Amino acid sequence: MNMKSIVLIPAFNEEVAIGSIIDKSLKYVDDALVIDDGSSDNTSKIAISHGAKVITNKTNQGKGVALKKGFNAVRDYDVVVTIDGDGQHNPDEIPAIIKPILDGTADLVNGSRYLDGFEENTPAYRRVGQRVLDIATNISCGIHVTDSQSGFRAFSKKAVGCFRFRDTGFGIESEMLADAADNNLKILEVPITVRYDVDGSTKNPVSHGVGVLLKIIKDKFIRTFKK
Repeated sequence: MNMKSIVLIPAFNEEVAIGSIIDKSLKYVDDALVIDDGSSDNTSKIAISHGAKVITNKTNQGKGVALKKGFNAVRDYDVVVTIDGDGQHNPDEIPAIIKPILDGTADLVNGSRYLDGFEENTPAYRRVGQRVLDIATNISCGIHVTDSQSGFRAFSKKAVGCFRFRDTGFGIESEMLADAADNNLKILEVPITVRYDVDGSTKNPVSHGVGVLLKIIKDKFIRTFKK
């Protein structure tokens, strides 16, 4: 059976990298959808010129909102891949990400930078912060992942409709794992590589990590009291 696939790329001012990401991704999936989250540059124009469909937010609303709009638009696809728009991820690793979905062995495949441990060039503050967020996510969700904040993932058609998208920002990565666990989805990790030299984030990594941690704790309480 031929399974229809698409890559979702949330993007904010990513005109430098977006064209290359789309071109490489389309070697492995059928379609590409860019959610332009209020960019002030030519992200949308370049995405369209490289063959992607585009959803445009007039203002920057956050990654969680971008993913919600993207997932609502891809319900007819059998395989959905999410990848960041800044060039940190390597689209040539998409075949490894989607293989467990195609094989039927997973509903959510998490691309992990740390499945084989931390790389030597990973900054110390990033290692500590990542470890804290991983532990918090794993305890909250009752799962075991090594890279809870990864934006490079693949989803089965069964998984696509399972997410709440309550968090509007970067806490969405942990929230999606919680939703997957609550819906008894099969979660699997595969190793990926990451380029840190193209990290375009303007957020302070410490305050960002604390913010995500607080959201994980809050979400755990919400989910517990609703059960």
